[in-house]
Amino acid sequence: MPGTWRANEYLVVSFLVGTATFTLLLTAICLGVGLLLIWVGLPILVATAWATRRLAGLERLRTSRLLGEPVGAGYLPPRGTGLLDRLHTALADAATWKDLLWLVVVLPAVGLAGFTLAVCVWGTAIGTVLMPAWYWAIPEPGIDWGLFTIDTLGEAFAVVPVGLLLLAVAVPLTRAAAYGLASLGRVLLAPSERRRVAELERTRAGAVDSQAAELQRIERDLHDGAQARLVALAMDLGMAQEKLESDPEGAQALVAGAHTEAKRALAELRDLSRGIYPSILTDRGLGPALSSIAARNPVDVALEIDLGERLPAATEAAAYFVAVEALTNVAKHSDAEHCRVRIGRRAGRLRVEVADDGHGGADPGGAGLTGLRQRVEALDGTLLVQTGELGTTIRAELPCAS
Repeated sequence: MPGTWRANEYLVVSFLVGTATFTLLLTAICLGVGLLLIWVGLPILVATAWATRRLAGLERLRTSRLLGEPVGAGYLPPRGTGLLDRLHTALADAATWKDLLWLVVVLPAVGLAGFTLAVCVWGTAIGTVLMPAWYWAIPEPGIDWGLFTIDTLGEAFAVVPVGLLLLAVAVPLTRAAAYGLASLGRVLLAPSERRRVAELERTRAGAVDSQAAELQRIERDLHDGAQARLVALAMDLGMAQEKLESDPEGAQALVAGAHTEAKRALAELRDLSRGIYPSILTDRGLGPALSSIAARNPVDVALEIDLGERLPAATEAAAYFVAVEALTNVAKHSDAEHCRVRIGRRAGRLRVEVADDGHGGADPGGAGLTGLRQRVEALDGTLLVQTGELGTTIRAELPCAS
């Protein structure tokens, strides 16, 4: 159960936050709905949905801090980049309505009750313990204490044990109230079991599709690349063997060509194996692996990596492939001059951010980014793509053990 002071802080802040969210969100919703006829209300409602999720995110952090366990979010991904698409996704998502229920209805009401309980219980207990000092400061005409009047110093000292008893009761009472309020918040703010199961089924299907596509890519690269070169190598060696006695110079030329093909086949196999799982990632970790990729990228890449200890292998691999795929897209499509890669831990999550100064236009629904999203979501992570005239930013967040 939470600490006493943290619990009372949660109760007091809940009342203040509940009052603010009730006023802000209810006003914004009424304003947005009222102005829908002239389309001004549409961006207001979109901004309200965005603010609701951000405020709910702060509430999840407060609840997680009190309960000592993470409270996750389970929002549906947007179906498009337009205002109508984002608004439709938010309105069709049950998590949005649960956020609003907590921020506009439950938190203001229950927060007021918790605030009143904490202030009254602690105020009464502390005031009773300090009754002699109170009576000394205001001796006349006495002090009203419930149904009684304290009009002598002896009576003031006599009620001090009652104040100590009230202090002993206030500690578990306020802690239980804070824990109950936070537990109610966890019920409303965390994704439901049905949503969690559906999300796991979706990400598992995406991971299976991503794995199948990866296997097809490997088979295609082997068939069209290294395998074709090895076939040509075998044919050249066979022809060289036939000409070895009759045409030594021709045989030597064929052997030289076969040697060149062998080196090309080895290079392609090396690149293919690096695309599956690079050995440097296993041996030295994420930082050195990305440094080698950034050094070969035609775009100027600035790396900012702050990890400390090694990451779990699955998380490390996912972060590596997100950064590599993003850097490959920057080099191929963005016409960017500079690119920045930031990787670090934050609140139990690993954040991978790749930002460039190109012309933008990245398609979040494209095959490459869809494969990345499936890889990230298979680890219970999220992938966000922001693109515009000032460049493109790809941000992935993955669960990361502390």
